[in-house]
Amino acid sequence: MPAKKNKIPALFNKARSLASDLMRDDQIEIHSNNFALITGCRKLTEYNKNKVALSFRNMDVEITGNELEADSLLNGQMSLTGSICEVRYIDNKKDN
Repeated sequence: MPAKKNKIPALFNKARSLASDLMRDDQIEIHSNNFALITGCRKLTEYNKNKVALSFRNMDVEITGNELEADSLLNGQMSLTGSICEVRYIDNKKDN
């Protein structure tokens, strides 16, 4: 019987971790070629008027265009305006 008691906290921790992962979903929503909403970004690695590079949990993203402007990177969320020409996804997931 004591073994079951030890498993219950582990199950709750696993469920909490899964719920947390679902709420931190990495997303890029592109609304026309002039506006994008970005969620789950960990780091802004490059930023200028022609290129924005972002690092996510399992991928990096490069967005290129003209007159790009990012609005506040807060809690992994930001908006991007300007003329978006290309979005490139780079898989950085490590195989364990």
